[in-house]
Amino acid sequence: MDLKLVEHLLLVAESGSFSKAASILGMAQPALGRQIGKLERLCGTRLLYRHGRGVTLTPEGEQFIQRMRPMLRQIELLIGEIAQQRLQPHGPVTVGLTPTMLSLFGLLLVTSARKKYPHVKLNIVSGYSGYIQEWLIGGDLDIALLHDARRSKHIVVDYLASAGLHLVSPPDQVKRNRKNRTSIDLEELASLPLVLPTRRHGLRRTLEAACKEIGVSLNVEYEMDTLSLMKEQVVAGHAHTVLAIPAIVGELKRGAVGARKVRNPAVDTRLMLATAVNRPYTQAIRAVQAEIGEVMRQAVHASTLPLDIRFTP
Repeated sequence: MDLKLVEHLLLVAESGSFSKAASILGMAQPALGRQIGKLERLCGTRLLYRHGRGVTLTPEGEQFIQRMRPMLRQIELLIGEIAQQRLQPHGPVTVGLTPTMLSLFGLLLVTSARKKYPHVKLNIVSGYSGYIQEWLIGGDLDIALLHDARRSKHIVVDYLASAGLHLVSPPDQVKRNRKNRTSIDLEELASLPLVLPTRRHGLRRTLEAACKEIGVSLNVEYEMDTLSLMKEQVVAGHAHTVLAIPAIVGELKRGAVGARKVRNPAVDTRLMLATAVNRPYTQAIRAVQAEIGEVMRQAVHASTLPLDIRFTP
């Protein structure tokens, strides 16, 4: 049933006249009469008495109106609640972040989202990009920040920023070659023992694709999907690794590692915000997704170390 038919009946009954109701609605009186007639046919009975002084409700019309008023009120309340939810998002949102991004702005995201959206229940889980993408596709996450992810039938991705990749080494090995202290050519990585994540992760795939273009093969002595252990391997002098600067801020400040930007060619990992197509894209998810971009910019700009991250204009 078209609710407008019910609204028109209410207005005609309250005004006691087809002409008055038609004037209020801004429609022709015959058209309004046809609308009421359509509703009466649906109900299978007369809802209005037509007489010289106007119209009044029949007993069936009175009963119909009494039943419909609470229902219309509930619809009005529902519409109001939905409109309010758009102004003030609410509900659970689960976000997947890599350990690097978690350390960069995880706390800031929780604090900012709680302040702006008190009715959103934010949950953050951490893992390597490859695992996070699997969790997203599997329906365990609402939003994920991924490395070099591509749009597919399972996920929708939006480019957020690019992070330059750096060779991370024990500090003494960086200092031994002072002329090349701040950067290193990509082809030079072939002669170094490396500890890298497995190929299921975006950073590894990006690095190997760049090496393939210049005909270089990497000497990967250790494969580890644990960021902290990778960094410990470097600090212990067992190997070098390749990471974005935000992943090693603490170690750089302590002097535990040194970093040289990979160049000729420079290699960047693209940071992509992704959502799953098999989960509803709610107002709360939309709000948190926008907040991730905002707090990440804040964290990068507030950093005391240059993080080599470039955002979309």
